[in-house]
Amino acid sequence: MKEQKSICRFELLMDAGFGAQKAGDILIRAFAKTGRYVYIEPMIPAEISPPPRTRPALSGVIIRVADFDITNIGNDTDLILASHEIVLDRRLDDDETNPNCRVLLDMGHKESNPESYENVCKRIAKLGLSIFPFEIDKESKAIVTALIGKGENMYYLGMLSAIYNMPKEILVEEITMTFGKKLAGKILEQNLTLFAHGYDHAQKNIIFSWDVKTALERRKDPILIDGNTSISMGIIDAGIKLFSGYPITPASSIMHTLAKEFPSYGGIVHQAEDEIAAIGTAIGSYFGGVPSVTCTSGPGLSLKQEFIGFASAAEIPVIIIDAQRAGPSTGMPTKTEQSDLPAAIFGSHGDNTKIVISVSNVIDCFYAPQMARYLAEKLRLPVFIMSDFLTANSYKIIEKPVINEIENVEDIPDFVFERFHINRLPDNIEMVRHLQSAPGDPAGIHRVTGLNTDAEGKVNYFSGTNQRAHQVRNEKVHHVRRALKLPEMFGPDHGEVLIVGWGSTRGVIEEAIRLCTEEKIPASGMHMRIVYPLPLMLKDVFSKFKKIMTIELAYGDDLKPPPLTTLLRAETLVDVKPLICGATGRPIRPRSVKNKINELLNHQS
Repeated sequence: MKEQKSICRFELLMDAGFGAQKAGDILIRAFAKTGRYVYIEPMIPAEISPPPRTRPALSGVIIRVADFDITNIGNDTDLILASHEIVLDRRLDDDETNPNCRVLLDMGHKESNPESYENVCKRIAKLGLSIFPFEIDKESKAIVTALIGKGENMYYLGMLSAIYNMPKEILVEEITMTFGKKLAGKILEQNLTLFAHGYDHAQKNIIFSWDVKTALERRKDPILIDGNTSISMGIIDAGIKLFSGYPITPASSIMHTLAKEFPSYGGIVHQAEDEIAAIGTAIGSYFGGVPSVTCTSGPGLSLKQEFIGFASAAEIPVIIIDAQRAGPSTGMPTKTEQSDLPAAIFGSHGDNTKIVISVSNVIDCFYAPQMARYLAEKLRLPVFIMSDFLTANSYKIIEKPVINEIENVEDIPDFVFERFHINRLPDNIEMVRHLQSAPGDPAGIHRVTGLNTDAEGKVNYFSGTNQRAHQVRNEKVHHVRRALKLPEMFGPDHGEVLIVGWGSTRGVIEEAIRLCTEEKIPASGMHMRIVYPLPLMLKDVFSKFKKIMTIELAYGDDLKPPPLTTLLRAETLVDVKPLICGATGRPIRPRSVKNKINELLNHQS
């Protein structure tokens, strides 16, 4: 029975290291080529090589496919395909299935684990979900054995492809393109056979299938890219020439990508001995006139703080990418969160002056390094690019972005400024030290020190000189305040409630407000790409709404507001309150936002 759908979300769950994410990548490229919109979120275990058939081994993909552009992973799941009962049981703990969810469970391990399978099947029945047990045929099992236990992902890929009525030849083309140069001919053929067997099994034995409508012409060369790869390519296009970092989840893949690609564009990748050395190298590079960047996540950000304050005092540009993860401390390395905002803005000791940019999707990731480089060099201040695990690792199909090949920051095109809702800064911005130059210039000087200095760069401890230095540094930030335009808005510019967010919550806000509009719920949304400083007109915008609420991937409660809420309260003196502020490690759901808005307005009335 084939059913037409406008949008659908499904999951493939396997043990880590068995190829669930690779199968997902192949499938979404096929979806894109046949004119569907897609969004994919990988599920990555925190442990390295966890034992198979254990709860920590859960690995997989969540795929959302639609006939319209989608900007987030959505609300809940319509279909799960699980390789065994343990990964399914673990995933059910997250409570992200809808009441009509259908579960395809491979029963291949049931004979040796009957009680475990029975318990999970009872749990599925108790949740009211439909279960469709299946088992891989003997011939396919023999191929998997010959491949030393690998290849089941291709069988599952075949099943999902058939369920979603995908043309078999397009999937074969994608599999061949993915593995053709990596696998020997016989092994590739074995993988293709497993795919074909899975496809045929689903067509003959699965009683339902879905057909997601086609919205676009078939695309010849869609680009499948995640946030970290996009930001890596953006670093190259921004004209940055040195990357210095230390491996840390979820930022490490930026360094991995640049290690392969950067040398071809004249760039250098430096893997430092620790986080402190990494940012020290980046600052030293910029001191020498070479644009540079460092990247990290929460624990590494803590270690970098003294050097960040030094860069501000010494007036040396530096760009810091922070791919946030769940904290504090080591926390949950492979879960998403937005709790680093206070550390980015206020982390270093003393009066801090820095700029904080956020990215909401893979396109933002590509252009953010250009904006960060512009602000860092114009202001000679630290500039943050704030990402998170979700944005860093989620894949999307995009068209090729505009390539700018920036050498001089003044050549950055207008559309990049428009994307980040900011005007260009004035030409002549005062610095604490005048006439500073790059090393090697016989006519200039650049004294490097974290000590307070006068306008000539000489160390000076006079009260008036120190006050001036603070004033000049903060005036740099104020230039940005004055240049900021109205952040991106969704819905009317006045009304009952305004939902405010930053970073990866953009797609959730956009979809939630669309749902509210469809149901005639009076609500609007605002998303900020530049989070610090805030635009000057913000209080005036807030005054046009009865309630200002935030959604944040950060903890908050009745006595402790989450970070964005705290910042907005302090800067506007408006009674901003959190609508959703969770530290679950999972993305916020658009329908949850819509329901919370409805509850709020009904309670208010």
